Amino acid sequence: MILKAASRMDGIERTLIRRIFDSAPPGSINLGLGQPDLPTPPSIALAGIEAIASGRTAYTSTGGDPALREAIARRYPGIAEGGASVIVTVGSQEAVFAAVLTLVDPGTEVLFPDPGYPAYPVLAQLAGARAVPYPLRPERGFRLDPDDVAARLTERTRLVILCSPSNPTGAIDDDRDLARLAAILEERGVPWLSDEIYASFAYDRPATSIARHAPGGGLVVSGLSKDVSMTGWRVGWAVGPAPIVARLVACHQYVVTCASSVSQAAALAALRPEADAERARYLEIFRRRRSVMLEALSAIPGLPVVPPDGAFYFFVDVRGRGGSIEIAERLLRRGRVITIPGEAFGPGGAGFLRLSYAASEEDIRAGIAALGLELTSG
Repeated sequence: MILKAASRMDGIERTLIRRIFDSAPPGSINLGLGQPDLPTPPSIALAGIEAIASGRTAYTSTGGDPALREAIARRYPGIAEGGASVIVTVGSQEAVFAAVLTLVDPGTEVLFPDPGYPAYPVLAQLAGARAVPYPLRPERGFRLDPDDVAARLTERTRLVILCSPSNPTGAIDDDRDLARLAAILEERGVPWLSDEIYASFAYDRPATSIARHAPGGGLVVSGLSKDVSMTGWRVGWAVGPAPIVARLVACHQYVVTCASSVSQAAALAALRPEADAERARYLEIFRRRRSVMLEALSAIPGLPVVPPDGAFYFFVDVRGRGGSIEIAERLLRRGRVITIPGEAFGPGGAGFLRLSYAASEEDIRAGIAALGLELTSG
């Protein structure tokens, strides 16, 4: 065979998350889910159906439907200056990829959170950059420490990636820390990329953005996958200074041409004020599920449990109970419950399990009961 993968693909395999899902027996309780289990609200889905029926199935403008770009811009006052500050992408992950390709040169460095979303270092590698982790420490509730980021900045740093609320920990970064980090990065001339896909899932305090302190200092990435359960519709975006967004649009054109016209029509409905009631309803469902999982976890003897600030994950400390990969594998084999070991999100996640409450209350109770048996029986 003459086909050979390029060296940029060396070491890049399916994530541990996907390997666990693929090995799960049929009918397993799924506490590893990274997507809401609720349906897309009917009014939003109907807008997509109507787009198909009316023939809105052609390419849109490369940067996205102008009306949709304007609607997204209105959600970022003080950051976006109209639709030219917005690009519509195929999910938020494509927005991150386009941003990295646009901002990062080969041989430079990208800082990313550990534990954090596993795509960040891989996308940096694909761009020819060196991925440099900065720690999110358990003793700080997995919230970033500006000093940890500053200590890893070098003359080669071209981008710092943030994610708040965090996947996998659910932590929301402190606004004072974000203000301090914004000042550090501005002084050093380093841009940031803030992944805010979980921003609508904030329970006890709002998820503030670094963009509040440095509106022109970076890019905000988000989308509709989580808050209105549109994962399969694949609608994301990046928001930032119009000249940089224009460069993202050029990159995006050669990767995907444009996002789906049908999905964009549904997204426009999802950004109308009427859809905010559905957003609020979904948030309350997840707030209730967080309480159910907290109660179930708190019943496991000796298990330290801290409720997450946001997103829909508990990041549970199982250090001292055995390796988290081994615990997840045993729980899957013996209890048929899918959980994700923290190592899937970087070395800083070792000893923790990510438990998703994007599941029914019945499954949450049954899954945590099985976890309790596994942890107490060995």
